[in-house]
Amino acid sequence: MNPFEIRAAWDDQAKVWIATSDDVPGLCVQADTFDDLIEIATGLVPELLAENRVPTQAAIPLRIVAERTMIARAA
Repeated sequence: MNPFEIRAAWDDQAKVWIATSDDVPGLCVQADTFDDLIEIATGLVPELLAENRVPTQAAIPLRIVAERTMIARAA
């Protein structure tokens, strides 16, 4: 089974990570840290897949793709 993909992005204005997924209907999560985002999202994925009657295995493979744009200051 291919992993379910979750996209995570840093919202610099709100200062939170936001995760959504086309593979997991209804997934929209935000958290202050990336680790918290992963914990929340992985906890919700099985519930959302079951509610949307998406067939899964006992172990649900996830692929989390994160993006954060920053500016580096020159020395």
